[in-house]
This record gives sequence, C-alpha cells and structure tokens, in this order.
Amino acid sequence: MLNNWQRIEQVIKWSGISSVSAFAREIGLNRGENLYQIKRGNNGISRDLAESIAAKYPQISKAWLLTGEGEMLPGKTARERYDIPFYKMDVTSLTDPMEQINPAYYISFPMFKGADYAAFTFADAMEPEIPKGAIVFLQQIEKGNFTPGAIYYVRSAKFNGIRYVRKSINDGKLRLVPKNTADYDEMMIDSSEIKAMFRIKGVMIDKSA
Repeated sequence: MLNNWQRIEQVIKWSGISSVSAFAREIGLNRGENLYQIKRGNNGISRDLAESIAAKYPQISKAWLLTGEGEMLPGKTARERYDIPFYKMDVTSLTDPMEQINPAYYISFPMFKGADYAAFTFADAMEPEIPKGAIVFLQQIEKGNFTPGAIYYVRSAKFNGIRYVRKSINDGKLRLVPKNTADYDEMMIDSSEIKAMFRIKGVMIDKSA
C-alpha cells in the first residue's frame, strides 16, 4: 500500500503538473508547504486536502487518498487507466463526440496517465516546443479551469489549435500565444467562445525520420 506522500505524488504525476507548488495552486492552496509537510512525514492527508483534490479531479477516489485502499481511479478498466486512444490524424480533425471516431490503436504510456486522447499535430506554431509531426497527449478540462501560461489545445468557433493560454487584463478575454513568434502572432479570444480545452500532458517526437 502506498504511503501518504506516495499517493500525493502519484496524483501529481497523473495530473501532468510539473511541480508540487504548481499542483498546490491548482487545487486551491496558497502554497505547497502543506504538501511538503506530508512529504517529510510530519502530516497525513487531511479530509480537507482530500476534498480539495477530489473537487479539482473528481475521478480520483477520496477514500483512496485518505486510506490508500482501493483504486485511485475507481470504476475504470485497466485499458482506461493505462492505455490512451491514438488517432492517426491531426489534432484539429478530432470532433465531438469522440465516440464517432475509431482510434488507430492504443498507446500505453504510464507517464502520460490521465490523457484522454493522442493525435498528431501538423502545425508549426509551437515549434520548437512542439515540433511539426509530433504526437500530443491531451487531457480534457473544464473550459475555465486552466493554469495560465500552460499549453492547451483550444477548440472554438474562431480558432482551433495549440497555444500557450494566458489571461488578459480585459475581463472575459484570453491570450493565445504561439512559441513560433516569427511566423505567428498572438491573438485574443473571448472565453465564452471556447467549445473545449485540452491540457497538453505530453509530447512524443519521432527522431528516426
């Protein structure tokens, strides 16, 4: 059975967030000290902390967080927990509902657990961060529940692509920022126009070509 910190660490890895401090902010904590106290063995996982994590990630079991018993992601099959459906098409070609499109096959990548889909990106707006032809691993999130400055696939009526997403000083607006600023400009979008948002949990690059 995993200890308190190992359970927190497993959730952080599953979420795709790169640091303890960033994860703390993601679940509504002002700083990561509470989590570091758990890592040092000084604190356990409180009910309030478990509820904060489950509120952000409802697919995670509160009982598992508190006791370590059962599954972190209850009710899911082994395939749903570990295998990611891969679509041999550009990410912008994926449409709702996804059940209407059959994946080419499933990719098993434990480091990208939590990703809902994987697909190619044939755009170069995020090079060299995400090279043209790379496979991106996507986790769907609630539209307003994003981490400013992270990379997302944004689907809207006016824009469909991958960008850094940042908040604007104008209420209700989001900044979509490319990495390849030599060929692409930053753009603004009204948050109400967004149909779906996906966190880029990982990127796989084929260097054999």
